[in-house]
Amino acid sequence: MKLRCAKAWVSLCIVLLLVLGVFLKFPLTSGAAAGDYYDGITATGGTALLGQLHDLITTTHTKYTTYDNCKDPNIIKKTDAGSNTSSVAEFYSQADIASTWGSGNNGTWNREHVWCQSLSNGLWGTSGGGSDLHHIRPAESRLNSTRGNDPYGEVTGGNALYYKDAKGNNIALAGYDKGGVFEPLDEVKGDIARIVLYVYTHYNTYSNVYGTTNGGGKSSYFGTLSITKIISASSEKAAFELLSAWNTLDPVDEREQNRNEAVYEIQGNRNPYIDHPEYVNAIWGGSSNGGDNGNTDNGSGNTGNTGDNNGNTESGGNGGSSTDGNPFDEAMAQVATAVGREAKYLAIKHAMTLYEEMTPTEKQNHESAHTALLQAIMEYNQQVSRVNTAANEALSNTVSSVAVMAGGLAAFLYLLKQRKL
Repeated sequence: MKLRCAKAWVSLCIVLLLVLGVFLKFPLTSGAAAGDYYDGITATGGTALLGQLHDLITTTHTKYTTYDNCKDPNIIKKTDAGSNTSSVAEFYSQADIASTWGSGNNGTWNREHVWCQSLSNGLWGTSGGGSDLHHIRPAESRLNSTRGNDPYGEVTGGNALYYKDAKGNNIALAGYDKGGVFEPLDEVKGDIARIVLYVYTHYNTYSNVYGTTNGGGKSSYFGTLSITKIISASSEKAAFELLSAWNTLDPVDEREQNRNEAVYEIQGNRNPYIDHPEYVNAIWGGSSNGGDNGNTDNGSGNTGNTGDNNGNTESGGNGGSSTDGNPFDEAMAQVATAVGREAKYLAIKHAMTLYEEMTPTEKQNHESAHTALLQAIMEYNQQVSRVNTAANEALSNTVSSVAVMAGGLAAFLYLLKQRKL
């Protein structure tokens, strides 16, 4: 009897350890899966890459979230975490806002369609692309309404827009508006570019973007999206150039990476332009432009913005960058010597801001340095992609080794137990 019980106990341990090993080797949903998410992508650029990305993100989009999901604080605190457990990050200002759903009241957050519903050619309202967590972001309600259905673009001397509290007090600068065009802050431009390009790639029907399938989504979710509806530009080419420039100006940061992981765990698909920002230039080409055209949000330059209707103006600064080029040269030296992803990101950001504040003549004088800066940005983006892939592969290999070791140990214990008995 004791022998049978001992054998049964050891057998149960073996089964449990092997099941654990299989679970670790093949998790249901995990960031480790991102390491092989792009294994099927063979194209290196152009329409071939665009089509493969469309097929990938639509076929892996296994859960289409609802509009109610997009206002659930438990979800939004994971996708758009603030600096503390009771807040989320307001999208356009990146400042904290209370996580509690406020039903559209001023000073609380609302669901922002980055690609406005009215500019979607009727493709979405509150479902499909209109409730995709990669697309919908929390924005302060008054700011959401003020932006309205304005396309994104760059303006000169625009009115400063703010995230405000319930009493109308300014909390944080959120962008600029002029002539029906909304210009976001520099540190949000890359986020917007990558969201817009995700939406364009996903919800254009496959034949429009050189794909072969729309995956498991309803046919009504897909159709024709025009990039010049959401981006204010003279042509489609100019619109994609602006988005490419914004993607370069504002590189992917840790918050954006974490958000991509959180949405992936819910929906099953990823935003490829966050994992691989180099895909943007590979498909649409690049541009060295894409600054703020005179609007500065770092407190160091233009005082020409007029503030809000209450007479509030953004904080001014020291009147702009020096004309002798030394600050930019020093910034480029920091780019070259910065160690670590966060330090490199901040150095690149600072150098790009100084460059955008230069006069045309100063820019011409620093053409070679600017080329070096663009190269540094490209290398940074590639490094981020490599680090993410390597980390995921290392985690996958580690859990695989643990699974094998656990199974082997269980078998050894079983044989040892048999021998002793």
